Amino acid sequence: MSEPAAPEQPPPGLDMSEFKLKIDHFDQVHVLGPENIIDGAPNFRQVSGFPIFGCAQPTENGFSDVLEKVPKGTEEKPVKTIWYNMREEPVIYCNGEPFAPRHPDRMHENMSIMEPVDEMNKLEQSFSEIIKARVNADEGKKLKIDKDAEFTENPMDRENIEETIEVNTVQSLYEVFTGLKQKGLKNLELIRVPVVEESAPREACFDILVDSLKQEPAGTQCVFSCQAGRGRTTLGMIIACQVKEILICTELRKMAEIGLVPQATAEDLIKQKFEFPLPRGQDDDDPFIKGEFDVIKELLEKLPSAKDGKAKIDRLIDLCGPGPKGTGLQNLRECIIETKWKYDVAPEDRQVAWRQIILNFMERYFYLICFATYAKEFGPAGFEKSFVSWMDEHSELRKMIENGKDKLEWYRQVDPA
Repeated sequence: MSEPAAPEQPPPGLDMSEFKLKIDHFDQVHVLGPENIIDGAPNFRQVSGFPIFGCAQPTENGFSDVLEKVPKGTEEKPVKTIWYNMREEPVIYCNGEPFAPRHPDRMHENMSIMEPVDEMNKLEQSFSEIIKARVNADEGKKLKIDKDAEFTENPMDRENIEETIEVNTVQSLYEVFTGLKQKGLKNLELIRVPVVEESAPREACFDILVDSLKQEPAGTQCVFSCQAGRGRTTLGMIIACQVKEILICTELRKMAEIGLVPQATAEDLIKQKFEFPLPRGQDDDDPFIKGEFDVIKELLEKLPSAKDGKAKIDRLIDLCGPGPKGTGLQNLRECIIETKWKYDVAPEDRQVAWRQIILNFMERYFYLICFATYAKEFGPAGFEKSFVSWMDEHSELRKMIENGKDKLEWYRQVDPA
C-alpha cells in the first residue's frame, strides 16, 4: 500500500464546520520514564527483538526525531519504514502540534467514522481546510482550541478548558507526511489503520496490517502511533509482531527444507528469538490476569485451535506491554481485570464509563486470539485467505463475543470507603 492520494471531497452528510479542535498532548502524557525519551514523540519504545516501534502522535518535528532513531540501512541497501496511523479520527497540525476534532457535545470522545480509509483521508483534508478558514477569518490569526485540565482514565472525570492561540501554520497529517518525504525521507510509507480509542478494531483493520506486511522483508521497520501511544498503538504492534514472527519462522523452515541450514539449527534460532522465557510476575497465576474469562474459555472450548492462538498472542501481549516482561504502556489482556477493579470501587455514576471500557477491552482481546488462531493456520502459506473471510467462515464467533463479553460479576466487589 502506498501513502494516501491527495484527498478531495469529504464523505457526504458529515458536516464538521462546528467541530472543535482539541490538542492531542496533555500533561504527563509520557509515562515510560526517561529512557529513549524523544521530545515531541511521547512514549517512544521498541518491542524487544522486533523492528517494531510505537509512540504517541508526534509533533511535526517529533516525526523526524523518531525516524532518526529507526534504522534506515545504507545508501546501497536502504531499509523501508512503514508508519502506521492507528487513528480513525482526523489529525490536524497547528504550529506543528497535533490536534483532533471533537463534537461540541462530546468533547471527551474521539470520533467514530464508519467510512472507508480513503474517505477518512478526505475528511481529514476537508477539516484542515475548515481550520485554515477559521484562522484566516481572524485578523490576529487566532484560533480557539480545547484541552483537558488534566488526564484522567475515566472520561467522565475529565474537565475541558478552552484557550486561544495564534496560528502560523495549519496542515493535515497527509501534508505533514508529504513534507517529510520532500525533505529526503523517500523510503517511507504512511498507512492508516482506523481504530476507535479503547475499542476492538474492525475485522478489516487486521487485514490492512497483514496486507501491508506479508510481502515485506523481515527488516522493514514499523512505527505505530495514536493519540497517547497507548491502546491502539499497542494493538498494532502486537499484530505486526505476530505477522513478522510467522514470516521469519516460515522462511527459516523453508531454508532448512532445501538444505541451506540444518533443521535443528533453524528450530534453535526460532526458539531463541521467539520462545525465550519472559520474567514472571507475582500475579501470573491469577486466572483473570491470564485472561481466563467465561467468553474466552467458551472460545477455547468451541475452537480448540484457539488454545495455541491464545498462548502465542498472550506472549506477544506481554512483550508489548509494561515491564518487566515488555517495554510498553498497557497489557491488552491484564487491562480487562485491572479496569474491572476500578469499576468495583467507583461511584455508581462513574461505573457506566468503566463498564463500557471493560466490554471493549474484552472484545479486543477476543479478536486478538481469533486473529492469532487464523494467522497460525494461514500465515505460513502467505496469508492467502483474509481474516474477514476466516471470520465469515466462523461467524458464530461474532455472536459468541457479542453475547458473552459481559459475562462478569458486575455487582460491587469492594466497598469504596
